[in-house]
Amino acid sequence: MFLKSVFMGFLSFHSVDTTMLKECENHADKISGCVEKKYDLNGKLIKETPYKNGEFEGMEKEYYENGNLHIETPYKNGKKEGIEKWYYENGNLNIETPYKNDKREGIEKWYYKNGNLRAEIPYKNYKFEGIAKQYYENGNLGVETPYKNDKIEGIEKWYYESGNLASETPHKNDEAYGNLKYYTEDKKLLALVKAENGSITSGKCFNDKVLTDKEIDEININDIEKALNYLQEICLKSDSK
Repeated sequence: MFLKSVFMGFLSFHSVDTTMLKECENHADKISGCVEKKYDLNGKLIKETPYKNGEFEGMEKEYYENGNLHIETPYKNGKKEGIEKWYYENGNLNIETPYKNDKREGIEKWYYKNGNLRAEIPYKNYKFEGIAKQYYENGNLGVETPYKNDKIEGIEKWYYESGNLASETPHKNDEAYGNLKYYTEDKKLLALVKAENGSITSGKCFNDKVLTDKEIDEININDIEKALNYLQEICLKSDSK
């Protein structure tokens, strides 16, 4: 079983303590400083938004129906500034997203419900920039994807849940390009496939069996799990004959 794609350092931020602010009643309050509170039909607090000088200022908070914190969003002068945090309903951290001047900037982190790291996504000026990583729930690395200016550029690597390398896919300008390598779970080369502009042009199995045009058409270059299963079927089957 492979990971499904999920797809940002951090800034310190001193949040305004909303418990010290009076509740907003009019626009004048939003100038002097207040917190706007919203409630559901049952009277439960669902959102708190602090204001100062007529703009968002401080830590906005949203809550689940059970009262647990859902989202914390830091604002400064009306813009997101600092680390926005999303929580699971059980209270565990779900996502941390760093912002600078209202744009994602730094490493966004996703977590599993058990607290283990799920993904690290690098952002620069709201664009993907750097090595994005996804992890299995057991903590092993699942995917490494290199980004440059919001596009995949370089060799993307997928791993089996055991931690062994499953595939290497070079990219150029966001498309598969060059020699794609697929491996068995016991670390042996399964197949070598060539791609250009995101499409497979040729390929062969580890035993030198040349892939036919029909077999090439069946390889799903965008689904590593399906591609590996198919290549194992045709390459290992041909080797057993």
